[in-house]
Amino acid sequence: MRSYPFFIIATVFIFAALLLWVAITRYHDFVLHQTAVSQRIATGVANQVALVVADKKRRVKLFANEQSGLLKFLASNPDSDEIHGHIEKKLRQYFPDYFVYTLADANGLPYFEDFDGNLSELCQEDILAFLKTRRNLPRIHPNPNAYHYDIMDSLMVNGQRNILFVSFHASMLIGVLANAQSPDHILMLIMPGPRPLIEVTAQGTRNRLERLDYRLTATELSRVLSRKAVPGTRWEVIDMAKPNLFPNYRRQLVQQSLMIFLPFLLFAFATWYLFRRAWRLRGEAEAARDEFLAIVSHELRTPLTAIHGSLGLVANGVTGKISARTAELVEIAVKNSQRLILLVNDLLDMRKLESGRMQFAMRIINLVDVIRHAIDENRALLQQHHTRCELETDSERVTVHGDQNRLTQVMTNLISNAIKYGQEDGTIKVRLETRSDSVRVSVFNKGEVIPVE
Repeated sequence: MRSYPFFIIATVFIFAALLLWVAITRYHDFVLHQTAVSQRIATGVANQVALVVADKKRRVKLFANEQSGLLKFLASNPDSDEIHGHIEKKLRQYFPDYFVYTLADANGLPYFEDFDGNLSELCQEDILAFLKTRRNLPRIHPNPNAYHYDIMDSLMVNGQRNILFVSFHASMLIGVLANAQSPDHILMLIMPGPRPLIEVTAQGTRNRLERLDYRLTATELSRVLSRKAVPGTRWEVIDMAKPNLFPNYRRQLVQQSLMIFLPFLLFAFATWYLFRRAWRLRGEAEAARDEFLAIVSHELRTPLTAIHGSLGLVANGVTGKISARTAELVEIAVKNSQRLILLVNDLLDMRKLESGRMQFAMRIINLVDVIRHAIDENRALLQQHHTRCELETDSERVTVHGDQNRLTQVMTNLISNAIKYGQEDGTIKVRLETRSDSVRVSVFNKGEVIPVE
């Protein structure tokens, strides 16, 4: 019981370690789940954006084919407001979200002036790139009026390859991101690079963001869970965790773990207190018992010694000659007083055994004499129960190394129990068997026994 503090502390540490392991496992699973969700979302958005751009390219190509006559007429009459009006009307029918258009010659030069400033330098760069590569890879173009992206297609005019250039608002791209974005994630279209440039978010194009630098910081890049290239464009879709997603979950795990651990800790302290209180009460009880045994031993031993001594004097005829019957009764009284003295000594010995202060007077003794003396000690009890006790031994001298008084106590108790719980008018047998390096003493009687079960 003295080891209870170590047991309680060890239990608390093991429980805390278990909670920590569970929390780490849950956090790891949470990160894996969020990453898997992010990858699915990013892949889906990349495919949807690719479909939007591919549809725009298809429809621009269709428009160029169906309105080729009108566009060729515009190439021949670039200053005609009437033609411009017809083309813009047609474009509105095809593309409600279009921003601006132009028609460029084989050298990439527009046929008409851009008086509103909607045709930026990036637009002209993309036109020249399209002429060289025949590949239209859209990107967001900044503009005071509207951030937009461009779709181009070739148009043969007078045997030369011209370019139809149509710019679109990013509203459809914004809608795709807004519909797919998870509450705890941020979806973006970016231009990849060492410091990726933000193109479009679920809130709008990058000019709608409240920030001075539109390039992703190292901290933001560390929160990116997945990224997916958008086919047919220069963009990548990235899905990043919001700044508080993982810290909040860690905080939640800590709170949940504390809600479990603190009651357990209180229980452990309560257990420790109860154990300590029980140990203190046990100590007090043992102290009271020791005091009781000391008092009883002192109060009993003194009168018992006097009684035993007086009876011995009477038995030895010091007080005068006594009859045979009286001598027999006095002898019985002497032996029983001696038994009471031994009982008091047993009480003291029991305490010595518990405290580890029992001392043994070890020497070579004859075990046969010890057994005969124990039988004599129980002679009165044998007569009371009309029982005989027989000693069976192969030798009258069997020497052992032991404490004669303690062995006598043991044998006396064994024979006494055999008498008390044996049959009346029966026989008790004490068998002494010698072996090569040991001795075995057995006590047999007939009576009620403890079942084998």
